[in-house]
Formats: sequence, C-alpha cells, structure tokens
Amino acid sequence: MNKVHALSLVLLLQGCLATSPDIEQPDQPVDWITNKENQAVVETDVSTLQSWWKRFDDPVLDKLINIALDNNPDRDIAKARISESRGLQRTQRSFLFPQVDVSASTGREDTGINNADSFYDAGFDASFELDIFGENRQRVDASNYATDAAEYNYRDITLTLIGEVSRTYTRVREFQQQITIAEKNLKIQLDTLELIRNQFSVGEVPQLDVERSENLVNTTKASIPEFRRLATNAKLQLITLTGILPERLENILLTKENIPAADVKPVLLSPANVLFIRPDIRAAFSQLQSNIALTQAEQASIFPAFNLGAFYGVTDSAALNSTTIWNVFIGGAFALLDFGRIEGRVDAAKAVEAQAYQTYRKAVLNAIQEVETAMNDYSEISNRRVSLYNAYRNADKALQLSAELFGEGEISFLDVLDSQRTANQADSELVTAEAAQTESLIRLYKSLGVY
Repeated sequence: MNKVHALSLVLLLQGCLATSPDIEQPDQPVDWITNKENQAVVETDVSTLQSWWKRFDDPVLDKLINIALDNNPDRDIAKARISESRGLQRTQRSFLFPQVDVSASTGREDTGINNADSFYDAGFDASFELDIFGENRQRVDASNYATDAAEYNYRDITLTLIGEVSRTYTRVREFQQQITIAEKNLKIQLDTLELIRNQFSVGEVPQLDVERSENLVNTTKASIPEFRRLATNAKLQLITLTGILPERLENILLTKENIPAADVKPVLLSPANVLFIRPDIRAAFSQLQSNIALTQAEQASIFPAFNLGAFYGVTDSAALNSTTIWNVFIGGAFALLDFGRIEGRVDAAKAVEAQAYQTYRKAVLNAIQEVETAMNDYSEISNRRVSLYNAYRNADKALQLSAELFGEGEISFLDVLDSQRTANQADSELVTAEAAQTESLIRLYKSLGVY
C-alpha cells in the first residue's frame, strides 16, 4: 500500500510539471515580392547554387576563397566551439547512466596486540539518479540542441566568409580598374594640355584655356592616390579574411583582372527553402530549442530527486578477518526551504527562452529582408548600369566629335574640356555600377544560405 501511495505521489508531481508552449512559426511569404517584377530571375533548387562563386569564372577569386576556408581565424574559432559543445554534450549524457567508483587501499596498522599487522580494503560503489521528472533528459536535449546551434553557427560563419571575400575582392578589382581609367584619361588630358600650351605660346588661345586644362589634369591626378588608397585598404581587409600575410596576398593579386562577371544571371530559391536552409535561422531555432529544454529542466528541479545506490567490498585486518561487505539503498531529497532560489532559476530560464524566441523571429525577418533587398538592388542597379553604359558610349562619341570640331574651329576649348570631363565621369560611374551589380549578386547568393 505504501508503494502504491509513493507511486501515486510521483505521478501527480510529474503531471504538475509545466512545459513550455509550442513554438509559434512566424508567417512565411508566399513568394518574393521583388521577383514578381523581374521575369529574368527564375527559382531553382539548392544543388544549382552550390559553389555559386564559381559562376563568376575568376580563378583568383576561387583561390582566395579556398585559402580563406583553410586559414580564416573566425572559422577556426567556430570549429573549436563545436568541439567544446560536443565535450559538454558527452558530459551531460553521462548523468543518464550509473556512476561507478572503485577504491582500494592497503597498509599496516598497530593494533596493540600483535604489533603492526597488514590490512587491506577493496570495493566499488555505484549510484544512479532515477530521472523521474526528466531533469537530466531535458539537460541532455539542451546540450544536443546547443551542439546543433554551434554547428549551424560554423556554417553561417563560413557562408559570411565566402560572401565577404567575394565582395572585398570585387572592391579591389573596382579600384584597380578606376586607377587604370584615371591613368588613361590623364594621358589624354596631358596631351591636350601640351597642345593648349603650344597654342598659347603663339597667341592662339588665352591663358584661361591653359588654366582650365591644368585644372582638369590636376583633378584627375588627385583621384589616382585616392583610388590606390582604397584598393590597398581592400587588400588589407583580405589579410584578415584569408588568414595570410600581405606578401603572399600581393603575389596572388599581381595579375590584372576585371571586376568578376556582372552579367551572371541571378537565380532564387523558394522562400520556404531559404527559411529552412539558412544556417543563421537554423542556429537560432536550435538555440531556442535548447533554452526550452533548459527551462523544463529547471522546472523539474523543483520536485524530489531519487537516487539508487549499491556498495560491494572486501576488507581484511588484524581486528577483522576477511569479510565481504555490501548494501543497496534508495534515497530521496526534496528542497523544503530555499528562499525562492529554484523559482528564480525557473524565471530566469523562461526569460532567456523568450529572448531566444525573439532572436529566432528576428533571424527569419532578417532573412526575408536580405533576400528582398539584394534582389531589388540587383534589379535596379542592372537597369542603372544599362543606362550608364549608353551614357558612356554617348560621352565617348561626344569627346571624339569635340576634338574634331575644335580642330576645325567650330567650338571653343571649353566645350572640349567639358566633353573630356563628362567622358571621365561616365567611364568611372560605369565601373562603379558594374561593381555594385556584382556585389548585389553576391549578397543575393549569400542571403539564400547556400555555399
């Protein structure tokens, strides 16, 4: 009868154990809003997007990404955190199994009867906590989810690393190309300045034309050190990303390459796929599950803890002949007065769980925003690039015509300078737009969560 009463009490307490509510899934979009206005973009499957950076067909970019995957410090830190989490996971699992200890001792003792006599003791004891209310099981679940979160964080860091290397490399090539354009324009402007100075020396043009020509030359000269500074700074960012020293990096970037192909056609995954495979969302979800399990574990700690134990040993001494000793016991403990300590831990665990839920919710919303923003950027920048390319062709043609008309005396030198300035600006803006289009494409692929 007593056993029946004890079992009834256990089941009653277990039924009182509160559990966290089911996770409410945030609403998912039916389709990408931006994509409805861009018929050139089609949805595809995950396998199509793997190793997406190779679509740019740039061997230097491929090499930098491979080096970064092998040497980046942040990635190595994330890998070490996975190992740490797995170690804690194994430790937590051990509490689900009996704990066995073995002990042995030998020596000599003075009994006062036969002088010093030898003695020895040997035995082992085992204990096992009866996890009736699931506290240990919930903590194991929490450690499992925490390990999952660490692994997804590692994948998120890897994806971010690939995106950052690609974006930074694009900026290096953009500024290098801007330097090339500026140096080309400077040569044309210097030739024009020499011509104007010769004409001024024979009185064919006023001093004003010389000053205007020199102004344009000096303005172009001033842009070159700035582009060099920006290119160098972008290279220095690659040092941290790739984990290699400047000398080796400089050797890799020696070859002159164009901006990675901006005419690569973008593709998309369905919203459901993106929200399912993005590593940051999965990491946030795993962390939420871990916090839910920890909350339930803290709630279970309110109730009694039961332990089953046993001991078996052999002892032999002068006072006691060789004797076998054993016992089996079951014990329980229940906190009657802890001044709110357990309740405080439960409240704190619930608060952490609420934070984890909002972090997960924010990750979902952030993913939707990133995809939509990148798609919108790519669409609008592509349109702008087309117009800038047409403007560049117009400016180049106008520059040729202005030189011919000036030679025929049909227009003033001010018109020639204006044509040169317009052509320089159009050339530079076109390069900027090409780089921006490539960067928006990189952001789009990164936002899909595939690498």
